[in-house]
Amino acid sequence: MKIRILGAGPAGLSFAALMKRLDPSHDVAIVERSARDATWGFGVVFSDRALEFLRADDEALYRTLTPHLETWPHITVARNDTAIPIAGNGFASIGRLELLTLLYDYVERLGVKLHFDQEITTLAQLGDADLVVGANGAFSWLRNEHADRFGTTIDWRSNRFIWYGSTKAFDSLTLTFRETDAGVFCAHHYRYRPDRSTFLVEVEQGTWQRAGFDAMSPDDTIRACERVFAKELDGHRILSNHSQWRRFPAIWNERWSFDNVVLLGDALRDFLDPKLRQRLE
Repeated sequence: MKIRILGAGPAGLSFAALMKRLDPSHDVAIVERSARDATWGFGVVFSDRALEFLRADDEALYRTLTPHLETWPHITVARNDTAIPIAGNGFASIGRLELLTLLYDYVERLGVKLHFDQEITTLAQLGDADLVVGANGAFSWLRNEHADRFGTTIDWRSNRFIWYGSTKAFDSLTLTFRETDAGVFCAHHYRYRPDRSTFLVEVEQGTWQRAGFDAMSPDDTIRACERVFAKELDGHRILSNHSQWRRFPAIWNERWSFDNVVLLGDALRDFLDPKLRQRLE
């Protein structure tokens, strides 16, 4: 089978590995618009349950990744100066670029072909294929171009977030809430290396406006977040990787495929889908 995958993120790479392990004769190639050594953001996390799924699906990949993971057996929720650890919620993390690099090497050893720095904007550019996989993220042009065939709904949530890193290594995955004159700030932070952490800041739209973030420079935005979370950072700095304010899209597709085209990963579902949210509400 000739398989062409759009997007060399974790979803597309994992699918490629599974297909080659299922049948090494499959002709599998991944096309990625970015460079091999490029990524955005910092660390990513896996719950213990997610790692159990990975191990069940691909034991070899599980064994490839686990020596590189930072792990902890609990999560922490903090409000101002009160922190409460919650046991029984194991998580692991790894730097996003390190994860991708390990996956690149893993799939190439299986015979998957990787093509970087190639911008694909139409299905015709891929040529003939038995299967086309759209694993090109939450902003997938493939999904957007065929939204009527997938039955796509995108609900942009109002909260703003910015994905930073920090030189402080936190003990666990922590959700920290800080009350300020502008409103409540929330930080999602966890270490992904012995000397680095993800430090994602989230605020409501009203807080974002009252804090003046719409008019701040990137450096001033970092300094403002460092002041809010000064106790958590304990003298450490916030790091940027082309970090910018974003909103969360809740993506839902009624159908995951048409003809020989399928969606995978964030292109298919990203964050809490609106239909599930309605049921929960």
